[in-house]
Amino acid sequence: HHRPHSSLDGLTPWEYHKRSEEDQTLNRANL
Repeated sequence: HHRPHSSLDGLTPWEYHKRSEEDQTLNRANL
């Protein structure tokens, strides 16, 4: 499975952005 626009770890920019937002939310909750 290779995507033409793959970026980090094969995630699309949209997936990566969504994951980044989730990670930031978790990080905020953990502070």
